[in-house]
Amino acid sequence: MREENIDHSAGSDGDVSGLDRRLFLGMLGALGAGGSLSGVAGADDGGEPGDDWEAAADDRIHEHRTAELEVSIADGDGDAVETEVDVEMLEHEFTFGTAVDANRLQEEGEDADRYREVVTELFNTAVLENHHKWRFWEDDQELADEATEWVLEEGLDIRGHAALWAAVDSWAVPPDVVSAMGVEWEDNDVTDPEFDPEHVEERSFEHLETIIEHYGEDMLHWDVVNEVIHEPEMIQAIDGEDVDPVEAPVLAEWYRTATEVAPEAVDLDVNDYNTLAGPYEDTRDDYERQIEFLANEEGADLDGVGMQCHFSEAETLTPEQTMEGLDRYTGYGADLRITEFDMADEEWDEKEKAEFFEGFLRTIFSHPDVEDFLMWGFWDDEHWLDDAPLFFEDWEEKPSYDVYTDLVFGEWWTDESGTTADGSGSFEPFLGEHELTISFEDGEFRTELSITDSDGESVEVVVADVDVRGAAGGRRQGTLPVHVSGGEAFDPRTLDPQTIRFGTPEAVDTGEGATPRSEELSGGRNGCMIHFDAGESTLEGGVAMLHGRTEDGKLVVGFERY
Repeated sequence: MREENIDHSAGSDGDVSGLDRRLFLGMLGALGAGGSLSGVAGADDGGEPGDDWEAAADDRIHEHRTAELEVSIADGDGDAVETEVDVEMLEHEFTFGTAVDANRLQEEGEDADRYREVVTELFNTAVLENHHKWRFWEDDQELADEATEWVLEEGLDIRGHAALWAAVDSWAVPPDVVSAMGVEWEDNDVTDPEFDPEHVEERSFEHLETIIEHYGEDMLHWDVVNEVIHEPEMIQAIDGEDVDPVEAPVLAEWYRTATEVAPEAVDLDVNDYNTLAGPYEDTRDDYERQIEFLANEEGADLDGVGMQCHFSEAETLTPEQTMEGLDRYTGYGADLRITEFDMADEEWDEKEKAEFFEGFLRTIFSHPDVEDFLMWGFWDDEHWLDDAPLFFEDWEEKPSYDVYTDLVFGEWWTDESGTTADGSGSFEPFLGEHELTISFEDGEFRTELSITDSDGESVEVVVADVDVRGAAGGRRQGTLPVHVSGGEAFDPRTLDPQTIRFGTPEAVDTGEGATPRSEELSGGRNGCMIHFDAGESTLEGGVAMLHGRTEDGKLVVGFERY
C-alpha cells in the first residue's frame, strides 16, 4: 500500500498549512481574481513584469550558462586543417530534476513503464518523495535502496530528502521518537506518549549518522533538517519550547554531525517552503536568520539553500520579484536550489500556469547562484495534490510540458556546426557534457567534452600521419605495429600511452579500440612505433583510426586506409 505524504505543515506567519492546502486553494478559487489573503502577494501585487525582463534574463543566461569554445585543428607541422565540426549536447550541468515515487519505480505495467521512461528522458536528477525520510527508511530500507540504485544505474544524480523532518502527520518520524517528543499520534497507536528528550536526541543523532554514512557519495545533496521553521517540534523537545528553532543549539549540532560524517563531495542543505513563493516576508526573514546562523557556525557546513516553491495562482511572483527573492539568500557561500516546484491549483488555468512557468524557469536559470531546479512530481497520478506540472492522469501533455521541453531541450540545448576554415572554429555551448564530432575524409572522430566553466574552454586537435605496418611478420607474431609521424609542431613521444586507442573508427569512438602493448613509446621526434595486439585491433572496413592525448591535453587523431 502506497503511503500518502503531505510535505508541508502549519506555519506561523500566515503561510499555508500543508494539511489544509486543498482547503486553502479552494478559498482562493472562491475569492476570485479580486480576492486576497493576508500575507499572500500574487502577481497582481507585483504588477506586470517589465517589457525588458526576458531580454535581461537571456543576457544573464548567456553570461552564466554558456561558454565560448574554441576548437583548433592542425597537422603535425602546425598547418591549419579545414574540416567540419559539430558540437552536440549530451547533458546539462544545471540540475533539472523531479521527485519520484519509490514504489512506482518498482512496479510493473504500462503506467510504470511510461513513468520510468519519462524520468530518464526529461531529467538528470531525482529525489525520492518519501523513502529517504526517517520512518519510511527504517520501515523499508530495502525499497529505498532499490529505488536509489535504479536512479543511479540510469545515470541520474540523486538528492537525499530528508535526513530529519519533524512532520509527525506526514509519517516522517518513527513512533518511538514521536512518543518521546510527547506527541499523541493516534494513526500509529501513539496514544499515551512519554516525553523523553534524551531519547529524541540520541535517536536523531544516531539516525543522522547512519543514513548519511549508508549512502556515502551516492547522494548529491542532503536536506539535513527539513522545514525547521514550520516543524520545530523535534528541536523544541530537545532544547525546550522557548528556543528559537532557527538558531537552536541542537540544529547547529545536527549540522556539525552531518559535516563530520558526510563525504566532501556531498552538499548539506536547508530546505523549507514559503521561502520564495508568496511572498511571505516573515518566513523569508526567519529563513535568512537560519541560513546566517548555520553559515557562521564553526564546524558546520551549509552548502545549499532549498526553496520548495509550491505555487498557487495567488502566490505567483513576477520575474523581478523572483530575482529579488533569490537575492536575499545569496552571499552565504551556498548554492540556491528550487527543490519542490509545482503549481497545484485546480482553479488555475493550465495555459496561464504555463505562462507563469516559462517566466519562472527562465528567471531562475538566469540567476548565477541557482544550481538546481526540481519539480515535486510531473504526472497527476503520482502527485501529492493530483496536479503535477507536465502530464494529466492519462499522460496527455499539459501546456507546461511544451514550455519545459522547448527551453531545456531546445533553446538551452547545444547543437552547433561549423567549419574550421582557418584551422579554428568558435562555438557557444551551454554548460554541460557534449559530444565533439570532427569530420575527415576517411571518417569521423568523436570525443566527449565536459564544459563547466563559463569563462571559456579550448580544444586543440593534432591530425597525425598514421601508417599501419608489419602486414607480414608483425601480424604473424600477434602484434600490429603502427607508426605515428611527428612534425614541427607535434612530438609523438608526448602521447600519454594510457589514452591511446587503435582500431576501427567505430571502436575507437566508443573507447573499445586496442591499447598499446607497452607503456613506453619507441622512437624519436620524427616518429614513434606503437605496438598493438592484432586480435584486439579487429580491423575491418578498410580504415583504421588512432586516438590519444598528449601530456599537455592536446587531442591526437590519425587515419590510415589499408
